[in-house]
Amino acid sequence: MDRSASHQSLPMVPVLLAFCACFVDVICILGLFHTFTAFITGTLVVLCTEVFHKAENASLKLFVLAMFFAATLFWFTAVSRMVRTGRVTVRHLFAVEAALVAAFMLVAALGDPGASGPLSAVTLVAVGLSTVAMALQNVTMLTILNHHVPTTMMTGNSLKLVLGIADYFQHADTRSDSRSRIVQQALVLAAFAAGGLLASLLMKIAGFWALSVPVAVLLFLATAHPAGQDQPA
Repeated sequence: MDRSASHQSLPMVPVLLAFCACFVDVICILGLFHTFTAFITGTLVVLCTEVFHKAENASLKLFVLAMFFAATLFWFTAVSRMVRTGRVTVRHLFAVEAALVAAFMLVAALGDPGASGPLSAVTLVAVGLSTVAMALQNVTMLTILNHHVPTTMMTGNSLKLVLGIADYFQHADTRSDSRSRIVQQALVLAAFAAGGLLASLLMKIAGFWALSVPVAVLLFLATAHPAGQDQPA
């Protein structure tokens, strides 16, 4: 795979994907029993708080972890192979992620998992679809778009932002590079927070139908991403 082309992707890609990641996670937290599907660290933390207090909810977190590991393994193997043989591009992956999030929206909006319980079929299907979608996004960022700022690792991004600011003032000869890194990290962090805030507001207004926002963003990325990018050499 020609990774030299990865940095030529639209600069807005990590910003919009960070927006989508937090948007989906906030919807999952509010509507699917405090479950994270993009930020797996959050799932581990919540699992530790629930395992001795809300065993039924904790079982849902174990399901998410199992789904995430299985989906990540599948996507990494499939995406690496298809990109290497020229059978898929980033545009296709964004479209697949959009379809998965749309399916999650339909299942959750029509099935009402909040009333069905954490281990009901509708909850497991909804959580499973969201987890598979977010695993795809993480794999895409790790393998093809690895020159971009990570879209789900905000602790690391915050640390890099602080270090970039420190480097900017300490090394005058590299201020241009430091400034670029600071802007990139700040935009991704801001988009992540904006996605979460908008999701919280729209979940109150429209319920799971609010997921139409990240679906639209992903479809935009699928159509706007330059054709021919991220193809194998």
